[in-house]
Amino acid sequence: MDKLVSQMTDIMAKRLRLMPEVAMHKWNHDLPVFDQAREEELLNKLTQLAMDLGIAEEAGKHLLQGQMDVAKNWQELMIDQWRRDDVGKIPNVRDLQKEIRPEVGQASKSMLELVARLMSSKVKIHQTPSCPDDIPPKFWDEAFESLKSVVNRGQ
Repeated sequence: MDKLVSQMTDIMAKRLRLMPEVAMHKWNHDLPVFDQAREEELLNKLTQLAMDLGIAEEAGKHLLQGQMDVAKNWQELMIDQWRRDDVGKIPNVRDLQKEIRPEVGQASKSMLELVARLMSSKVKIHQTPSCPDDIPPKFWDEAFESLKSVVNRGQ
């Protein structure tokens, strides 16, 4: 079971590491961090996937909303800093629709698959794994808290 938690740590880190690129694209194209219609559509789609994997609807929504909130908060923090520093366009940013979002989506799907496996195995996550150096600890801890609360609560 430690292997599943280790895999989850890797997937969460991969997903969070994509957030600076998301923020850079939004910065360069003057897009808002929060798009309510897109978030609702994505939340519904991923909640359905969670339910298809055997995760209760409420648990799936809680987990996914927690991950989305962390992503938005980190993006806002970065963009606010760039605004204060009067940063211009950031060069060499990958395309959000064609490159970054598919990777975020795959990481989200993998995360849900592992959550389902952890829950069916009755695994409990007692502590948050060490934060990778390239992710702010505040956001790492928040992301893992939403995961732990869902996994530890079970179905």
